[in-house]
Amino acid sequence: MVTNRSDEHNEPGVEFTLTPHRVSDSSHMRMSLPSDRQELMAPPLLSPSSHRTYARSVRWCSTLGLVWSLLWPVMGFELNSPVYAESGPAKPASHPTLNQAKRLIDADKAEEALTILRRFLATSPKPELLDDTYLLLGAALHRTAQYGEALKYLLLLHTEFPDSEVTDRGKLMQARVHASMGNLDLALPILTGLRNLSKDDATKREALQLSGDFYVQKKDTTQAIQAWLDEVAAGTEGQAEDVRARIRKLTSETSDKKVLDQIRNTFPHSFPGDLASLRLIDLYIGREEDHQAIRQIQQFLVNFPTHPQAAHTSELLATLQATQKSNQFFIAAVLPLSGKLAPFAGEVISGIQLAVETNRDRAGGPSVGLIVKDLEADHASFLDEFSELLNDDRPLAVIGPLLSKNLPVMAELAERAHIPLITPTATFPNVRRLGNYVFNTALTYELQAKRIADFAINEQGFRRFCILHPDTTYGRELARLFAQEVRRHEGEVIAVESYKEGEADVSAQLKRMKAEDLKRYGLSVPVDETKLTGKLTKLDKKVFYTPGFDAIFIPGRAADAGILTAQINFHDMKVPFLGANGWNSLDFARTDDSSVDGAVFVDGFFVDSKTPSVQDFVARYRKRFDTNPTLFVMQGYDAAKLVLDAVRKGASSGEAVRDYLLTQPDLSSLAGRAAFGPDGTLNRPLFLIQIKRGRFLQVN
Repeated sequence: MVTNRSDEHNEPGVEFTLTPHRVSDSSHMRMSLPSDRQELMAPPLLSPSSHRTYARSVRWCSTLGLVWSLLWPVMGFELNSPVYAESGPAKPASHPTLNQAKRLIDADKAEEALTILRRFLATSPKPELLDDTYLLLGAALHRTAQYGEALKYLLLLHTEFPDSEVTDRGKLMQARVHASMGNLDLALPILTGLRNLSKDDATKREALQLSGDFYVQKKDTTQAIQAWLDEVAAGTEGQAEDVRARIRKLTSETSDKKVLDQIRNTFPHSFPGDLASLRLIDLYIGREEDHQAIRQIQQFLVNFPTHPQAAHTSELLATLQATQKSNQFFIAAVLPLSGKLAPFAGEVISGIQLAVETNRDRAGGPSVGLIVKDLEADHASFLDEFSELLNDDRPLAVIGPLLSKNLPVMAELAERAHIPLITPTATFPNVRRLGNYVFNTALTYELQAKRIADFAINEQGFRRFCILHPDTTYGRELARLFAQEVRRHEGEVIAVESYKEGEADVSAQLKRMKAEDLKRYGLSVPVDETKLTGKLTKLDKKVFYTPGFDAIFIPGRAADAGILTAQINFHDMKVPFLGANGWNSLDFARTDDSSVDGAVFVDGFFVDSKTPSVQDFVARYRKRFDTNPTLFVMQGYDAAKLVLDAVRKGASSGEAVRDYLLTQPDLSSLAGRAAFGPDGTLNRPLFLIQIKRGRFLQVN
């Protein structure tokens, strides 16, 4: 395992002891350091009047922030920050009441302090004492969770004494109060103002530390780290090491791969990007995802060639690669593992990985390993690297790419090498035009259109349809292919209308659709107003409309479908709704509008399917990756599984795998029996899903 250490060096241990203090010196601390280090004294907490020497203050103790972090409630631990903090000797308080209140606050006796301060305020103290009084009241009220009143006094401090030397302390307290109320978005702008405008270095550093703490609470790890790195730049080396230790702790305790990827990508050549990379390597090795660990190590060595861990990770890389090469055969995955498409590629990879691991756990059969290449790593050298992969590693098949635009050039090289290329997601129509070695396990537009049309016509007996589609490639293609299927089954398409995604009002399109229907089969019967009781209103219908078509096909997004179906019902087009896989969103199923109840759509995967093979797959995937599989996961799994089945049937070369995929009429896909058609697309069972009372139910 890789040790998560950066090239930063830890400071020797620091010991803190509390020492006796005067009335004005509450929370005075002594810090003992090794003899070869200059002794630093933590500053005493000054009396309320001592802020008048604030402009002459020197730097804070390097460990004061660390002590506070053990006391006040931020990031899951407590930090009761003192009301005043300033280096140098403390001066006697000018008013004993304020001094006493401060001692009580620091002794966690905020209720007693409040009583004293309210009595003092009732005596109409001198104006020069009011700013200190307001600040102490804000602190005491914050301690007693009376946040609204605390903000009132802190606002008085800011408005009545904008030039006071304790105003910045009041703003820091304001930010803490907002954070305690859960209003982090109100706290952070206050801290940003202090970071940019405060003239006191200590205040800036404290604002930076609090900003980082609050960003951690918001789960914005990279912003938190950036704030703390700014704190490093603003402090002494001793203070900087405390902050780096805080960043190391946060990074080393993070197990979220997405967060670690963000840290690594934000700081690719500097601290703590190195820590994030090493942490990722550990996580991948611990999960036996050697192909991912190899990729992380290679990237780490490029970004940090002189890192103290470089030699150790190089040895680890050699060990992992040797283990990988011990496999008899390989499947290669060539996908965009970096960039905007990385999350989708990650889903495909996890599906492939599950298939490979499942095959490895089965008794008998040759061992098959997994090689992973990043399509986005280096565009200039990608074709050379892909050719090298095909010719040197000789995988039995390559799974990739995600996008149709990358298919032609990869297909040409795969054809030359006689190695099958299986795209798990591209919607490229008829991939066989690109070569005899190209296959597709994606859910294509044509597959969806054929299945939903077959359901409507052959299973439901519908003959006449209207189509309302978004003006996108997805919508236009599905509308065209659905209409083509309807006509092939001797049905009729009455009207086709389009809308812009996000368009809230489609009444014009629906009126045109209704008018077209009335020319053919629709009925419009005038209402006999003499038989109506009561006074007529504008909402009373003057005609009764009966649609002449059987269903409406809406191949759009779930976000739009709910709005569209409600408007369609309002226009008296109360017919069944049909959709495509863009509807597969639980938010859509749970819509309050009953207009979608009973609607049916098609998709390539349904996580709640009752099909035994799907239930087993979902259970294994959840156990392995602690999340639900997606359509992309399933399509990656199918691509790998079909190749692995070919190997178990005796295929030992790319040519043999291709022949198996081409000729077998009953391939075993996750959804059931399947076969590759003449266009290279895997024809497999699709899932028909109905919306019923806020839930998705499988129809077939």
